[in-house]
Amino acid sequence: MEFEGNYFALEKKGTENKMDLCCDPNGELQSEVAQHPQSMRHVANLIIALQRMKNSHTAIGTEFSDHELLNILMDNVVEEHSMRRVNEGTESRVTTYISTSQEKYDVCDQFQKSWVLVKEARELQAMTLQGGSMHHKVQLNLCTYVAPGSNNSQGRPVALGIGTDLYLSCSMSSDKAILQLEEVKDKDALKTISAQGDMVRFLFLKRDSGLSMTTFESARVPGWFISTAKEDKKPVEMCSAGDSNRITYFKVNNVSDH
Repeated sequence: MEFEGNYFALEKKGTENKMDLCCDPNGELQSEVAQHPQSMRHVANLIIALQRMKNSHTAIGTEFSDHELLNILMDNVVEEHSMRRVNEGTESRVTTYISTSQEKYDVCDQFQKSWVLVKEARELQAMTLQGGSMHHKVQLNLCTYVAPGSNNSQGRPVALGIGTDLYLSCSMSSDKAILQLEEVKDKDALKTISAQGDMVRFLFLKRDSGLSMTTFESARVPGWFISTAKEDKKPVEMCSAGDSNRITYFKVNNVSDH
């Protein structure tokens, strides 16, 4: 790479960027970027390269060897590549939920209907219980999770277990979220859950209101909540936010010490 008079051009292959360099009558090195640069980063790299050229102690006058110019440009290419790798690593960071504690809770909706397990159908139903039938209501094994770096502004992540091996899960089927009771034999699989993994279907965001009422939003399908019907002895199901025909607020009481 040699000068032709006091003028030469640098062009980065594979792009439309081109920088013309020339010397003014005072011997100062000047530049002009021709056409349209593809990004501000390319412009910044050219400016850095120009500054290094101006501050070079090994060059004589305005002359640079091919090796010197190649080193200057490659330094910036490596720097840009490294910055991109760092940014990509930050963007691809995946949230991981880690279980911290487990407690038992009673749960009923705002009309005092309790959750009852119908074993034959393996489903939950909301029923009004009285007197001697109160023992039919389920107790939730509520396992709390934390996600490092998360402030839980959308709710506290929890898994909802019933009995020994059954856990509530939520997944999409067509255009509707489906609430299911799944058997989980391997409890270790629930200790650490990736937000991008399939096990996130077992997580719900528990959000408490000022009226001692709680909602459970699916972590897998945001905008869908555990709900009950207004009628008695109907299945506990998922509903979308704002569905006026379903009840999404529940009263939960800690019974771990009882």
